[in-house]
Amino acid sequence: MVFADKINIVMHHSSQGMFKKNILSKSLNVEVFKSTIGILLIFFFLVVSSRFVEYFNQAAEGLIDPNIIFKVVFLRFPDFITLLIPLSFFLGVVITISRMYADREIYGYFTGNLSQNDLIKYLIPQAIIYFLITLSLSVYIAPYTKELSKNLLSTDSLEEQFNAIKPNEIIIFNDFEGFIFVKDKNKNILDQVAFLSSSNENFSLVLADKLTSSDKDSMLDLTLKDGLVYQNIFSEDSSFISEFGEFNFPLKKDKEQSDIQTLSKVFDYSEKSSKSQKQWNISIPITIFILLIIGVHISKVGPRQGRLAVLLPSMFVYFLYLSLLILARESFEDNNPQTYFYSWYVHTFFFAFGVYAMLRSNLNINISINATSIIRKSNSSRAILLLIILLIFLWIAS
Repeated sequence: MVFADKINIVMHHSSQGMFKKNILSKSLNVEVFKSTIGILLIFFFLVVSSRFVEYFNQAAEGLIDPNIIFKVVFLRFPDFITLLIPLSFFLGVVITISRMYADREIYGYFTGNLSQNDLIKYLIPQAIIYFLITLSLSVYIAPYTKELSKNLLSTDSLEEQFNAIKPNEIIIFNDFEGFIFVKDKNKNILDQVAFLSSSNENFSLVLADKLTSSDKDSMLDLTLKDGLVYQNIFSEDSSFISEFGEFNFPLKKDKEQSDIQTLSKVFDYSEKSSKSQKQWNISIPITIFILLIIGVHISKVGPRQGRLAVLLPSMFVYFLYLSLLILARESFEDNNPQTYFYSWYVHTFFFAFGVYAMLRSNLNINISINATSIIRKSNSSRAILLLIILLIFLWIAS
């Protein structure tokens, strides 16, 4: 009977321990999830609003049709979310755990024979969910919707720019290779038109009474009526070519109208090859697991530190990670196989940093690699770190 009672007591305490760990795991995941979603929404609305500003500025200049702005931004949603999920989850982990340290809640975990590595294990299922969402968006959905948005902009930009032309206004086409000036406008018919075009540094001037346009796939067909053509007008051998009753001039649609300068290295980049694009699409989801390991181990704050003291070094770690991945992607060359592994070198470096932090925690090594120890010594170190973050951000945004 005594032996049976001891077994029951052990089983009772074991079940209590399992129940307690389940409660702690659920509480941690809920807090991280709420922080992640909140941060994701904030950054998402900031990015979307900046896009709206850029597109409306282009619409005000007559470069794009205002009616397509909402459709284009909607098509870019998967691209935005793909890049914001790793950042949001990383900051969600950092903010939640640093708050637990500041409020002494974390010691409820430690008294239950749990460690920082156990916090990672508790958050792995949530990280897997974000990984699968990000991977599906990055590899399958975002490239498709992004291409649709670019096609939509490139299809409508030139026509809309032409239709939005105003009397006594110069409209420049194809990187200053030509311009149109009109004296008057009656719906889609332009009156008293001067059209200047260049080819191999030879400039031709066309003067016409009327100008109309028609859309033909990738070309915009301009039809000038009742006019004159002059050739090499800026040279000594300028000459009058001919007088015409009707003259057709095909104009290639400008594919660069959709370029936006806001965070261009992240959201808009020129894919040098399909391999580079694939590595970038896979790299973004991988950062979720590596940032989870790093985030848990740099979130510790001291007794007299604020709960957000680790936010600045955390942002530094993330922007450094992202900028190195961008640099690896832009260094990709098809004829240089060594560049294929640049992005994996970056992942390996940050993963090694996270593993070292785990080993330090497990072996109780007194070597401090806590990023907060670097900035809490003086205000000047904080200012230097903030300046570095700003410079990295400006490079990414340029």
